[in-house]
Amino acid sequence: MIRSALLCWLTLLIVACSQAGQSDGGYRLEYVQDGDSAILCCDRGKKFTVRLLDIDAPEKHQPYANESKNKLEKLLINKELNLIGAKQDRYGRRLVVIEVEGQSVNDTMVSSGAAWVWKYSKSRRMRALQEEARENQKGLWALPQAQRLDPWEWRQAH
Repeated sequence: MIRSALLCWLTLLIVACSQAGQSDGGYRLEYVQDGDSAILCCDRGKKFTVRLLDIDAPEKHQPYANESKNKLEKLLINKELNLIGAKQDRYGRRLVVIEVEGQSVNDTMVSSGAAWVWKYSKSRRMRALQEEARENQKGLWALPQAQRLDPWEWRQAH
């Protein structure tokens, strides 16, 4: 019951801020939850949660989780954020590509090794960025193999 009410409330906040547009700007960071989700605010002062499209970052107690979260915060803090995408996931989060000064933050998270490409992503570009990060042992790809458990497998195990 509480979960349903919370999801309805978040949906109303998202609609109030985004008006379901495909590309809109003027947002700012309120709080980074982890390496693939954050709470943003718009000019109306309504906060809402976004999930970065096509990426999956380490979970809270997983190796490299803090580094991933810190990387996302560094990319977003004190910047004007443009959002592309208006779909929502099952938790009511808006699924977006975040752009800062014309650059995709989603791409940067993967290319720096701060996040994986989401297992269901069909983006060849993102997969190529991940492969390059892996080959160059950037970010989480520098961890020992035993510590590089895909987040979706880690969630299933925990």
